[in-house]
Amino acid sequence: MDHTIRAWDAERALASADVSNVNVNRGPSSSASSLSAGAVPNARLLGHRDSVEQIRFSPIREDELVSVSCDKTVKFWDVRQKKEVQSIPTHGENINVAWSPNGKTVCIGDRNDTLTFIDCTAMKTVKTASGKEVEVKHRKPISRKVFKDTEVNEFAWDREKESDKFFVLTGDGKVQCNMWDEKKYTIKNMHEFTAHTGGCYTIAFDPSEKKTHFAIGSADSLVSIWNIPVGYMCLRTVERHETPVRTVAFSHDGNFLASASEDDFIDICDPVSSKRVCEPIFVRAPMNALAWHPKTHALAYAGDKEDLSKRKREALNLDEDLDAKASRMEEEESGKAGGGIGGFGGSGNAQGASMEENDRDENRRRRSVPGKPNVKQVQQVEGIVRVWIPKFVDE
Repeated sequence: MDHTIRAWDAERALASADVSNVNVNRGPSSSASSLSAGAVPNARLLGHRDSVEQIRFSPIREDELVSVSCDKTVKFWDVRQKKEVQSIPTHGENINVAWSPNGKTVCIGDRNDTLTFIDCTAMKTVKTASGKEVEVKHRKPISRKVFKDTEVNEFAWDREKESDKFFVLTGDGKVQCNMWDEKKYTIKNMHEFTAHTGGCYTIAFDPSEKKTHFAIGSADSLVSIWNIPVGYMCLRTVERHETPVRTVAFSHDGNFLASASEDDFIDICDPVSSKRVCEPIFVRAPMNALAWHPKTHALAYAGDKEDLSKRKREALNLDEDLDAKASRMEEEESGKAGGGIGGFGGSGNAQGASMEENDRDENRRRRSVPGKPNVKQVQQVEGIVRVWIPKFVDE
């Protein structure tokens, strides 16, 4: 919210931590460490006049960064030189951004449900101070797509290098599958399907060579995991969250999927089985962004300054009077013993809690245990990016 972009050197941060037992091919039995990347950043990029909503690194140029802001601009940065290289005005307050896998195009989404496509290959001739003419990159908006009567959330190309598939998430729980025409800079809706009962908020693709999965996080508190080769079939869902899922991310090898919501934990699972593979990362604020290291199993995350929202605290009964809570739990237990509400037998409650309820009860139990696995490492977030190296456990 201070209109600033901060960049850290992840390699240096990992090298300075105690990660002697950590390697790229770490198995479930390997040890792990944690570290905070909240130290002095390598670069502070100033220029936006309002909150920075999203940033993305170029998929082909490691020092190029794009950022979008509510100040109605999109800015391109050279992280190595720590400077802005181009600013492009837009029509609306920008909230989402995505690169095409080949790095030729950037798509910007604003609060007016409009997508703007920017050509990142355009060049122009400029004169230097000595009068010499040189060719420099001159990115420019090339087309716009306005969505009428449709709330547009995140969007993404799939991970193929020269992909023509462009996915748009909508507020009514649908995913639009579009055909991307790189010559005309246009998208055409070819198919859409309903993925969730609530709005679809966030999408991530498996970045590994396998490229077999993508995941969607939704307002219905679920993460759905889809298989690409068999025609976008939903294989599994992660049901451990209790509030809208804000962000999802695959590890570099596609073996792990992290998800975060307005809950006080980050979940990490196996995308094939959707089972949790390590202890949850407990946090004290809603998370807005997750990003795995491109070479190892280190996860960076960032969230709000605020503590848990009132709605979240009410959902978890965190402010409930202890006597009232004890009475409520006693009533619930006696209700289960009596065969369910109204004395009718054979209900789902009489047969035991569902898998989803068991997972959520386990989350509550973990919160109540004094010795949480990472309670010393995770402090109040306050907008700081932190890096966590998970300790994977045997199933």
